[in-house]
Amino acid sequence: MAVGFASFEIARSGMAVNERALTVTGHNIANVNTKGYVRQQAIICNGPYQNDSKYQLGLGADIEQIRQIRHQFLDSIYRQESTTLGYWKTRDKTFQDIQSILADPMESGLQEVMNQFWDSWQELSKEPDSLTVRALVVQRGEALVDQINHIGAQLDKLQEDLNSEFKVRINEVNSITSQIANLNIEILKNEISKDAANDYRDQRNVLVDRLSELANVEVTEMQDGQLDITLGGYFLVSKGTQTMLVAEENSSSGLFYVPKIAGTETVVPIKSGILKGLMESRGEVFSASGSVENGSPNTKADITFVVDVSDTSTTNLSKVKSSINQYIDELKRKGIDYNLRLITYGSSVNSNENYGNDTTAFEAAVAALSTVATDTGNSFGDVVTALDDITDFRPGANKYAIVFSGESIDGETVVTSSTADAYANTLRDKGIKTSVITDNSYYDTGAAGETIGWNAISTGTSGNLYDINSVDYSKLMADINNDINNDVNKGISIVQQSMNILPDLKKRLNALVNILAREVNNLHSSGKTLAKPLSTDGEAFFVAINSAYPLEMGNIKLNDNLLNLSNIVASKSGASGDNTIALAIANLRGKDCLSDLKGVLSTDDYYQQIILNVGNGGSEASNITDSQQKLVNSADSQRQSIMGVSMDEEISNMMKFKFAYSASSRTINMIDSMLDTIINKMGLAGR
Repeated sequence: MAVGFASFEIARSGMAVNERALTVTGHNIANVNTKGYVRQQAIICNGPYQNDSKYQLGLGADIEQIRQIRHQFLDSIYRQESTTLGYWKTRDKTFQDIQSILADPMESGLQEVMNQFWDSWQELSKEPDSLTVRALVVQRGEALVDQINHIGAQLDKLQEDLNSEFKVRINEVNSITSQIANLNIEILKNEISKDAANDYRDQRNVLVDRLSELANVEVTEMQDGQLDITLGGYFLVSKGTQTMLVAEENSSSGLFYVPKIAGTETVVPIKSGILKGLMESRGEVFSASGSVENGSPNTKADITFVVDVSDTSTTNLSKVKSSINQYIDELKRKGIDYNLRLITYGSSVNSNENYGNDTTAFEAAVAALSTVATDTGNSFGDVVTALDDITDFRPGANKYAIVFSGESIDGETVVTSSTADAYANTLRDKGIKTSVITDNSYYDTGAAGETIGWNAISTGTSGNLYDINSVDYSKLMADINNDINNDVNKGISIVQQSMNILPDLKKRLNALVNILAREVNNLHSSGKTLAKPLSTDGEAFFVAINSAYPLEMGNIKLNDNLLNLSNIVASKSGASGDNTIALAIANLRGKDCLSDLKGVLSTDDYYQQIILNVGNGGSEASNITDSQQKLVNSADSQRQSIMGVSMDEEISNMMKFKFAYSASSRTINMIDSMLDTIINKMGLAGR
């Protein structure tokens, strides 16, 4: 009878096991459309055995576990590709916004407004005395500055929006990590009591998938089923503990947010994902007003005049003194933000004075110079030391030294190549480009017979050489001025490619705006007005809204004095019918005045190169996004093929477990019938 009653347990276990398997199957079918749901499977195993002295008797079936069917390696691949996709999708969206703002080349953008501006000057060159055409010039000029300032405002707004979105995404990271930490606790509580926590695990995996889009997190599952999540080497989740991130400003980013560990100044490095895409689109730069990193043009030039008074001839010195006023006037017209310093030297440095932008005092100091007949020594090495010791150069300024000397480097003292190299290296390390105005016989050789000339200094510091005995000092001073101006322009307009989208674009656009405006101003202020009865000197055509900052997007307007149309300059001499200036400004359209990595370009060509760079960057981001999306879809398809619910498979399982359940119930019926026969009907014979 023991065997018979044991059969009830075998059949009962079969019913219980298959009933639970049917429940799992029903759960799978119910969640077929649930995002992130991983199909579950009831693992059926042998039940316990009853041991007898002669044999073992099996007592049915049991459920070993309800397991999830997923592939952790495919999850890892999916999350890695999602991180990259999030990064490129963000960059792609930024380029799309930029293309909408610029509205070039197919729509009415800055190029069309510039064309109309140049055309108005071309018309003025045909009728230089016409007030009607001058009104057209003013109108087109106002349209140009309005378009420039509008583009600048939109780009600034886009940066602000990206910065704000960065803060929103940081808050999303905190929300996700908080939920993951809570789920870690729930999973541990369930699984430590031998219950399944599969649905909690599904919720957690969905959160981890989203977190992987946001940043390049690293996920580690511990033996107890809890997840540790790190970002840039810092824990965001450790078991049930969450570490908060905050989006805060710091000294290296100005107004832009960076990710920090809450309550500390620790900046968390992020290498990919949506967060990195936002940071690079917005720019990982110092963003305060006037920031060169964020696009403001650097027109600062700290210029030091170095005059050798030991043996510079009276004739040469008088030429310098008589032409310095012209140099200053041209420097002002170039629109460079200058600081002036004067150093005199002989056998040692005699004077070293910084005049800043006080041109009157500087001109007076130069006018008072005289040769020192008793000082026959010459020590350029002392000048190098003096320049190296200067501490009041403006931060970020372009630094130039202009040396006037009728002697070789150290006069009668022999200069070796190592000494000359040391001089050049010191100046170059200080960032001072040194140009020398000297006797052409000392370009390549020295007075002491050595084969080292001033070219070792000029070439070693990227400066130039000029002939001190030049007959036309006006042209010499103009050449010096133009070379410094061109070098400043080159520093502004050559923008090395980086991953910072908006700062790089703003640098290029501001270079175009600044150099175009300064070139127009230079020509406009060099002519004469139409004012009667006596024409006056022209003024700048474009001026800064805030004079503390250079001409750039958002900080440019027409000179208010141009409301008097007679103040618009078309003439060089002031004579009626003279169109020299108007024609020269119209021809700026094709003048090569902006440097690029590909060479020197005109304003139109430079702007077209900007549009080309934006188009190429947008195309690259779009193509990579499309390719990356395919990789993500492929990885997701592979893991869904394993973890996804198949209705066909589940219906098949349902039928299998249903038949097994029915068979177990029939077994009970059969055993019951058999026992009923044995108990109630056997042994009745003979009664």
